[in-house]
Amino acid sequence: MKTSDFEKVIDDLFLSIKEYYPPKLFSAMEYAVKSGGKRIRPQLCFLSADFCDVPQDSVLPFALAIELIHSYSLVHDDLPCMDNDILRRGKPTVHAAFGEATALLVGDALLNLAYETLFSAAKTDTDVLSACKLIAECAGGQGMIGGQAMEFENDSFTENDLYVLDKKKTGMLIKCAVLSPAYLSGSPEKISALASFSDYAGLAFQIADDLIDVEKEEKTSFVNVCGKEKASSLLRSLRAKAYVSLAKWPDRNSELLSFFDKLAYRNI
Repeated sequence: MKTSDFEKVIDDLFLSIKEYYPPKLFSAMEYAVKSGGKRIRPQLCFLSADFCDVPQDSVLPFALAIELIHSYSLVHDDLPCMDNDILRRGKPTVHAAFGEATALLVGDALLNLAYETLFSAAKTDTDVLSACKLIAECAGGQGMIGGQAMEFENDSFTENDLYVLDKKKTGMLIKCAVLSPAYLSGSPEKISALASFSDYAGLAFQIADDLIDVEKEEKTSFVNVCGKEKASSLLRSLRAKAYVSLAKWPDRNSELLSFFDKLAYRNI
């Protein structure tokens, strides 16, 4: 699905809920979701669907819910009690534009809207229900939120700690974007392969971020903990493993592998 078509899906979703939400909350939610993101996770979801011969329409609720969850996580991440950022993508963050209380409620509302979207798709299809459960697990305490908690509960990190942290905080939403379509494929082999691929992609995405912003001195930066040379070596190793994980399907793997390279080597 083209990014422009996915933006239309987001527009339609917000039109469908506008009359039910308080105006300020609605405006802030829309601002948070439609603030210029690259839609990386939905793109991965659709590419994975193509890889698995699953219709893109079937995974559209997954892609939409994952993007809503991602958007809410950024809103909360920017709050004064977290990273206290006032700019994101060159614009005021939600709490800077709408107030801290509204930003907190925006995150809550987007998370619930994500699950409303998943429940509307689930019905009685056990494969869809399994994919929805995967997304909830990846977004929750054993996934993204768990990683966020690790970051604030520890004062320093080793290389091994970072593997665990980044697999949870950054990697889990990438994992469910790639893996949820595979649940509809009926292929245990593809589920296993994409589970491995998504683990490598999630970690590579975070290491690439750290390499792009080599000046940051955050305790959770691979560059800060391991050094630029080691981080670059890890990135190359992850790329090799990602390619091996999908090697059995040379006629179908090119778009996913190409997207991996875009994630791993952007602006480096």
